[in-house]
Amino acid sequence: MALIVIAVKHVTPGLKSELEECMLFFRKAGYEAALEEKQVGHWPHLLCRLGDVVQDAPARMSSNIFRRRLAESLAQYVVCEQATSYFNDMLTHYYFYFPKDEKQLILALAEKSYQADPSKDEGGQIYAEVLQSVKEYVENTDYVNLHGLIIFRMRLWLKFLRRTLDKAVDDFLMEKEYQEFVKLLKYFVALQEPKINQIHVALDDEGRFRLLDQEYQPIDPEQGIYWDNDEGISDEEDQLVSMLITAAPHSIVLHKHVYTQYPKAVDTLKHVFENRVTLCKRCKLCHDVGRNINLKGKI
Repeated sequence: MALIVIAVKHVTPGLKSELEECMLFFRKAGYEAALEEKQVGHWPHLLCRLGDVVQDAPARMSSNIFRRRLAESLAQYVVCEQATSYFNDMLTHYYFYFPKDEKQLILALAEKSYQADPSKDEGGQIYAEVLQSVKEYVENTDYVNLHGLIIFRMRLWLKFLRRTLDKAVDDFLMEKEYQEFVKLLKYFVALQEPKINQIHVALDDEGRFRLLDQEYQPIDPEQGIYWDNDEGISDEEDQLVSMLITAAPHSIVLHKHVYTQYPKAVDTLKHVFENRVTLCKRCKLCHDVGRNINLKGKI
């Protein structure tokens, strides 16, 4: 009654699973339906065959329904399992200058971003475009070259993949730059002579950083450790990191409100100072942050 041949460049196990599920649907509805795989040249070909009616069934409607169900299966396969193959093709073509290990890291970032994007799920704009492209093609032909269909009729999906990959490259380069910066800071800290044994970092009731010694007393500016609002650093988080790196204490205790409200600074400090940083889970200082007398006024 109907035979549709699907040629596939990038094969993954999910395609046969999707198509077998489609065949099972028609067998349960009372039709002979079978899936066969053949190798033609360098490309695998999947033969989807809908045969005679075994039981009473709407024969006149079966071919259209068969094509529609195949289109839905192919659309699911494209959005769920073909992204990695085309990410790899784009990496090879546009970002050939990255070494192999860095390409793998970029690919992982791109895949993570792609999987998290709802527009490629059912009901999303990208999925709708893919499904429409497949439906229009399958309705008018018995031979589907899936790679050609993607390249020539799924421009929106390919642009979506390219944008996702470009962002992954930008994120990778930013992270690489950050890691090199952290490495430089670690080297600088290793050269510094510690000015104090321990520094506690907390927030006062106005949300300003407060620096205390191991006795929970304000640090004496004469120790060479002080908060200077005029040193040209507008970001308080950057200023905190800069000050602690200059002080290079043996240990740093970050109290609860600091590491919950300033994760960027905390992440940098943990990378630079490693096991010299402790996150305070709960203490009287954290509990009484707005009332503790040691935290009043500017240090």
